[in-house]
Amino acid sequence: MFKRLAVLSLSAGLAGTALAAASAASAQAAPKPRAQAAAADAPPATLDLSDCPDVLPVGADPADWFCNVLVTNAGRMKIGGIDQQITAPMRITLLSGTDPKTGAEISKFVKMRSTAMTVAGGALGIPGTEKIPLFALKVKPQYAGKIDLDIVNRKTRLDLKIKLVNQLLGDTCYVGSGTAPISLDLDLADITPAPGPDGTFWVKINATDDTFAVPKTNGCGFAAPIADLRGGLPSASGANHAQLTSYFGGKQYSEMYPKMAVRTK
Repeated sequence: MFKRLAVLSLSAGLAGTALAAASAASAQAAPKPRAQAAAADAPPATLDLSDCPDVLPVGADPADWFCNVLVTNAGRMKIGGIDQQITAPMRITLLSGTDPKTGAEISKFVKMRSTAMTVAGGALGIPGTEKIPLFALKVKPQYAGKIDLDIVNRKTRLDLKIKLVNQLLGDTCYVGSGTAPISLDLDLADITPAPGPDGTFWVKINATDDTFAVPKTNGCGFAAPIADLRGGLPSASGANHAQLTSYFGGKQYSEMYPKMAVRTK
């Protein structure tokens, strides 16, 4: 179950202290990392809540509801024979709050946004061919039906499918699906406060999983055997690896929409 920002064992006082400490540590750190490395693993420049809905369930109190984002912008995933660096951010928007009927904590997936990432070696696994249009291969992670972020217990379940983008594969070629996803059971080994450049309070999460299995491709037509061979698929548990660096942040609805009233119907 998603936990609201207020339940991340981070009170307002603790958050302020953490921000001050982190800012001081950042100012004293030397030498500075290269610009490219810093951009790859740093809090997002802004808190993008553009996918947050502007209405809540009937009876929901805006003071009890949050719109949160989980931005994964660094790390790597080894899926069968492909070892892919995270070179473009993935952003998942979530709603969390108190069920007006039961009083229980509930969560709702809203949207996942990602950008296709170039695979080194392209469709044939030959260095340099990723720059040739016919042989270029990109991967685009997509949501596949489940996310359960539990920061308190340091576990996350995330179901993904990965779209394979290549001229010969068509528009329906995937690894994983809604019925047979790539199911990550991530251990949140490291959770630390991370101030953003715009003052947003983020929580930095380093997560890993070495236990997930990866199915064969689907929807790839006549090219499926080639795609499976290139990807080393299917790939059993223990042969794959995920190491993801993410940033978690959000805002209370009563702060986002000060005039939002409780809906009665």
